[in-house]
Amino acid sequence: MAKVHLFGVSHMTNNFEAAEHILATKPRSVVVETGLCKSHQAHRGVCFNFQELFTAIHMTGNPGGAEESLQFITRVAHQLRLEEKPLEKSPFWAQMKTQLPAEALVYAAAFAVDARLVFGDRPKEVTYRRLVSVPTLAELDETFGNQSARNYRLLLPTDHPQAKIPPPAPNDQFEKICIDERDVILAHTIREEASLADAGPGAVVAVVGSDHLAGVEARWDAFVRSGGTEGALSAAELDAILAAPETAKEDVGQRLAIMQRLLGLRCTESLVGDAMQALDDDLNKLVGDEIIAFNATSELYGSARMLLSCVEDEELREAVIGGFKCDMTEVLKPASDVRPSKGGIGWSEEAIVWLRTSSSVDLAPLSGGD
Repeated sequence: MAKVHLFGVSHMTNNFEAAEHILATKPRSVVVETGLCKSHQAHRGVCFNFQELFTAIHMTGNPGGAEESLQFITRVAHQLRLEEKPLEKSPFWAQMKTQLPAEALVYAAAFAVDARLVFGDRPKEVTYRRLVSVPTLAELDETFGNQSARNYRLLLPTDHPQAKIPPPAPNDQFEKICIDERDVILAHTIREEASLADAGPGAVVAVVGSDHLAGVEARWDAFVRSGGTEGALSAAELDAILAAPETAKEDVGQRLAIMQRLLGLRCTESLVGDAMQALDDDLNKLVGDEIIAFNATSELYGSARMLLSCVEDEELREAVIGGFKCDMTEVLKPASDVRPSKGGIGWSEEAIVWLRTSSSVDLAPLSGGD
């Protein structure tokens, strides 16, 4: 089995250490969490080879209509390959690493040393669909509440007693579906790539997002310590977490709305947009009461009052909610009451009226009016 080097990178920065390691060590394979383009992340295990791609795109007129991102990376990698060795010391590389994000640098570096570039995750759409449909509505709501409370802790000064982030709740569906399941898939793909008998000499480099680093590392360590028995997935187990279920029919409007708002609390705006684009067909199929439920739930779960109502830890609530001559638990009760984890359905007409009227402020006294 080939040696494996694991790197965690931020999707939003231009960390270049992983890419420079690839240039310096020339691994046989590079396994990535994020695909280079749509065709690369079509399914787990898609492998890109530079010579084949460059010939098809730049030597034969791009008959397959390669995506712009793929054309760009192959062009950059080709230029890098022409630089004086060592590539990681070249002027062109020095320029690249100040301008490109971490993952683009990894793709270009892998192509520059003729490494196999392997997509190690499942398609994003599968993850989005699983997050919408696998949990119960109450579990999805609980996960939203967990994330809201977590975000309030992040607002506190780092030395505040309530600023420490507790471990994820055992039933947190974001952690289970978006983190843990994908950790398992990534570790499995890395192991497959390291075990290939006909891939030639050299190590395997794996590059994952920082949220996945600890989980993938723990699974890989367990696999190595056990001699390959611990953490091994059967074909059925792997298929189960690679499958995209049909979108749940029950409470579909509320599910889509809460999932959208949940991602908004945890992820970048572009990722939320990507998720909603992936679920566009489901949104377009909403009819009648489903549309009303989606819009109403989205309005409630996008409000500060709903976010505050999710803070159930008393000490955290005291630290972040400053009620004046009132009990904020009572003030926020209409928002709390519609939550599915509290017996609600995600929205009600009364809650919408309460939100809209209680959020208005009469400014007339400030202007001297009667």
